[in-house]
Amino acid sequence: MAETLFKITDYTAKYEPIMKFNKNKNEFIHKWYPFVEGYSREFITSILDELDYVPECCLEPFMGSGTTPVELQIQEIKCISFEVSPFMYLLARVKMRIDYTYSGFLKYLNEVKRLLGNTPKDFDNSIEKPKLNTITENGQLKKWLFHKEELNSILDIKYAIKQIPDQKYRDLFSIALASILLEISNVYRNGKCLSYKENWETTKRTRTDVHTLFIDKLNKVFKKDIGEIDINNNVLNYKFSNYENAIYGDVRKELSKVADDSIDLVITSPPYLNSRDYTDIYMVELWVLDLIKTYPTLADLRKRTIRSHVQVKHGLIEELEIPMLKKALTELGEHKDDFWNSELPNMILGYFRDMDTLFSILSKKMIPKKKIFFNVANSAYYGVEFKVDEIVAQIA
Repeated sequence: MAETLFKITDYTAKYEPIMKFNKNKNEFIHKWYPFVEGYSREFITSILDELDYVPECCLEPFMGSGTTPVELQIQEIKCISFEVSPFMYLLARVKMRIDYTYSGFLKYLNEVKRLLGNTPKDFDNSIEKPKLNTITENGQLKKWLFHKEELNSILDIKYAIKQIPDQKYRDLFSIALASILLEISNVYRNGKCLSYKENWETTKRTRTDVHTLFIDKLNKVFKKDIGEIDINNNVLNYKFSNYENAIYGDVRKELSKVADDSIDLVITSPPYLNSRDYTDIYMVELWVLDLIKTYPTLADLRKRTIRSHVQVKHGLIEELEIPMLKKALTELGEHKDDFWNSELPNMILGYFRDMDTLFSILSKKMIPKKKIFFNVANSAYYGVEFKVDEIVAQIA
C-alpha cells in the first residue's frame, strides 16, 4: 500500500481562524455555555459556501455542544446527530429547541428569583448532594471542588429549578446553572484535566453571591436569545428544528439505524487522539446535574466513549494494515520503559479501530460522491508523531 493515496491541500489560511469555539462566545444560542473543545459556527457556514450542492441530510457523529445541528437548522437543513455524553446531549438539545416563549421564560425566571430570595439559611433543599467523593470538604479530603456554602447555594438553585413544571425550562435553567459551575468551583479546565485554582482555599462566595451570578446569567445571556427565538417562531414563522434528530448513545452502535444511502454531508470533530477523558474534564457538570449518580454508571459511560484515553482497558486490539501507523507504533515501542501508562499503545490502536468502524458504517449510509468534513488533530508521544489526519484519510 502506498503511503499517500490522496491529494493533500493546505487550507490553514482559510480554516485556522474559524476553528476555535471562543469565536462563539457572543453568538446567538452558542454563548449559553462555553464549550472550549468545539469549533465556531463560521466553520459550518464556510462548508456550506464551499459545497457545489445543497445538502438535504447531514450527519454529525460526535455532536458535542451542538454547533453543527444548531447552525444547520438555521439553514433548514436536516442533521442527524449522535452524542454519548449525557451532559453534551442535554446541552445540544436545549440549544436546538425552538418552542421557548419570552413570556414563559420570564414567568419561570421570576419564580426562581422568588424562591432563591426566600431561601432560609438552614434550608436543607430536599435535594441530595452529588455522590462524587470530592464534591465538598468532609474532614478527610485535602482538596474538594466546592466549599460548603457554595455547594449549598447550588442545591438551592437545583431546588428552585425542580419546581418549574415545564421540562424544557427545567433543562434550560439547568444549562444556565452548568455555565457557572466552574466559575464558582475551586477548579478550572487545564487541557486534559481539572486543576485547582490559585488561592482556592481562601476564595469563597456567599450563598447570595452565587444566586445573583445565576440570575445575572439568565438575564444577561439567555433572556435576549429566548426573545429572539420567540420572534422567529411567532412573527417569522420559523419552525425548523433538528431537536428530534438528535440521538443519545454510542455512534458506533447507533449509526446502523440510519437508512443506507441517505446522507449527503458529514460535518464532525471526533475526540482527538490526545488521551483526554471527557468524563473527567466534565465531571462537575455530570455529577452536579445528576446525569451521573454512581461510579458504576461513570465506568459504563467511559466504556461507551471513543478510545481516545487510557482510563479503560479494552484488552488485545488488532492493528490496522496501515504502514504509516505501524511505523509510528514501532517507534513508540522503543520508549516502552518510559510510558506514563501501559495502555498508551492500546489506546492508539483502539482509536484507529474506532475510526475504521465509523467509516465502514459511513460507507453504507452515505450517498456516493458526497463529502465528509472531519476535523482532527495530529498527536505526538515521546517525540513520535501520529499523523492522525493522513491515517484517518487512509482508513476512509
